[in-house]
Amino acid sequence: MEVSDKFPQMMKAEILFGLPKQFRKDFVDRCTILNYDGPTQILMQGEQSPGMFLIARGNVEILYLGEDGRQTFFARAGVGAIVGETEAITDQLCAATAEAMANTTLLFCSKAMLLEALGSIEFVKNLMKVFHGHLLQLNYFKLVDRHSPVDHRLCAYLLMFSERNSTIYDSQTYLAGVVGCSRQTINKELGALREKGFISVEKGVIEILDRENLEAFLSA
Repeated sequence: MEVSDKFPQMMKAEILFGLPKQFRKDFVDRCTILNYDGPTQILMQGEQSPGMFLIARGNVEILYLGEDGRQTFFARAGVGAIVGETEAITDQLCAATAEAMANTTLLFCSKAMLLEALGSIEFVKNLMKVFHGHLLQLNYFKLVDRHSPVDHRLCAYLLMFSERNSTIYDSQTYLAGVVGCSRQTINKELGALREKGFISVEKGVIEILDRENLEAFLSA
């Protein structure tokens, strides 16, 4: 079975948008399938990128290690997203570490294959669109982290984590690290959101029940 048959959703990935069907199929079929049962670092900050990784299932987290030795959460990429492409194309060292989360499947595109695809202007335009999206997300969360209270920061990350799936399996300890507060504070704020009917919290699972009003609360 071809890779495109196993993962038909990848034919609609943003990086391949608008390209001829045969181009998309050939590109996906030439990728190597990589399965990760547990958290695994696929790119290391300060090292070379061997190519581009497309997320076919699960998630990849982007983590930055500061000079003080503290690791900071930067972003979470879901199905259809790509990582490692910029460093692979430019021969620059990885600006951050990329870690595949548990039960994640990636499609690996070698550097040679990636450079070959750059012969298509539409492929290059898609790369620039993805990069622009990363800039927008970076600017937004930098603003949220710097100027928003804890409840708004928590809402912003809950919305990001539930972009493709309304169920979030992250622990409160993990959320506290991402949001930048104590676990007790996260527990309190989740309780407040639950009372508003925006979410449900049960046995470590958070379910987004009312995304529209959660977004409105964040914007208020």
